[in-house]
Formats: sequence, structure tokens, C-alpha cells
Amino acid sequence: MSRKFEPRPGCVVQAYKFALDPNAGQEQALRSHCGAARAAYNRAVSRVTASWWQRKAEASYGIAEEELTHWRPWSLPSLRKEFNRVKTTDTVTDLPGQNAWNSQSP
Repeated sequence: MSRKFEPRPGCVVQAYKFALDPNAGQEQALRSHCGAARAAYNRAVSRVTASWWQRKAEASYGIAEEELTHWRPWSLPSLRKEFNRVKTTDTVTDLPGQNAWNSQSP
């Protein structure tokens, strides 16, 4: 059974709902941004899970703990730093010869 949200005493809860009505160019930009955000998220998840699976496989071969592949940090700052490092050389593209990351991130 789910619990009903109850604000702390003395607090006011207020919400807003907005409807977007983008023109064709804005819609394309929104879709592009959302796609790039999803690709970045998927890349971060795959890098962290690949590290985990690699360590698990190494441990199954009897490799000592200190010799296992190092853990990849997965805090937001460390993932953002890694993303900024690889986005200039990554092969994810929208069109041949174009780097999709550079068109979507500052």
C-alpha cells in the first residue's frame, strides 16, 4: 500500500503544469537534446556495469582483490568529467563526419 504524500507542517506545496507547443525547429532541437541526454546516460551506465562485470569475471578466475580492475567512480562529477574527456573523440554520430556530442553539450 502506498503512502500519501504529506508536507511538513507549515510548508506549502505548489505545482505548475505547462504545455509545450514548439515549432518544427524547436521540436527537432528538443528531440535532439533528449536523445543526446539518453545516449550519455546509457554510456555512463554501460561503463560502470562493464567495470563491475570485468571485476566479477576476474574474481571468478581467482585473481587477488588488489590485482582486479579498478572500480570506475560513478558519482555525477566523476561521470561528467569522464564524459567531457571522451566526447571529443567518441564515435557516436548523427551523420557521417559529425560528432553528435559536440552539438548537444557546452
